[in-house]
Amino acid sequence: MNADVIKLVQITDPHLHAHRDARMRGVNTCDTLQAVLKHLRAGQRKPDAIVATGDLVQDETRGGYLRFAKMLKPLNVPVYCLPGNHDSPELMQEHLSGAPFQYCGQASIGNWQLLMLNTHAYNDDGGQLQQEELDKFDAELAACVDKHVAVFLHHHPMPMGSRWLDGVGLRQHREFMNIVTSHKHVRAVVWGHVHQASDHKHEHVRMLSTPSTCSQFLPNSDDFGMDDRPPGYRWLHLYADGAIDTDVVWLDHGEYLDTP
Repeated sequence: MNADVIKLVQITDPHLHAHRDARMRGVNTCDTLQAVLKHLRAGQRKPDAIVATGDLVQDETRGGYLRFAKMLKPLNVPVYCLPGNHDSPELMQEHLSGAPFQYCGQASIGNWQLLMLNTHAYNDDGGQLQQEELDKFDAELAACVDKHVAVFLHHHPMPMGSRWLDGVGLRQHREFMNIVTSHKHVRAVVWGHVHQASDHKHEHVRMLSTPSTCSQFLPNSDDFGMDDRPPGYRWLHLYADGAIDTDVVWLDHGEYLDTP
């Protein structure tokens, strides 16, 4: 690993199933994740770690998590996993805790601290961070003031401009953002859930959402709608001085429609 730059890949919302050929909205989600990983392996950049920001499995099955583990393990890098609204946190923790996988928690890489939060809420597609969890988050940030921090969660903590989608964001988004902005060493907040790419600045913090490895939602739509954008993933280059370079990689249609 180059001490001057940490290279992370974020993948999100693969929505795998126990069955290899299962589909979601007509998309074989195993094929699309496989195509993303193939594209990643074929590239010139090798990640130092991967962050998987939730909805790893659609049907809350043990087989889905075993499939995810089998697909990611050959990359031979740490994989930090956190749950989304469609996940089973218990099964995820059971099957994605041993190396190279880590379930939520923190990771220290160089002079960066990665915080992976669990915003899963039972019987709610929106995200939850109870007061006890917010207090813990605040304390964790206070304990690593000597490092730059990137925070990862599944649910969006800021409006996306879609009425239906903003109804299932992080319920405590104001409290969360008050904590984030009170710690000047937080450089980025990164999430999934919204199946679309966005890049904003809120005070000193880079706010980033990342497209799904399967299919995308139509941005800025009051009602639910699907976009025709292909699968994607995000690179994050974290520099020793706290700077961030990031880009979203979109697959070409031929790279996933006929995945072997």
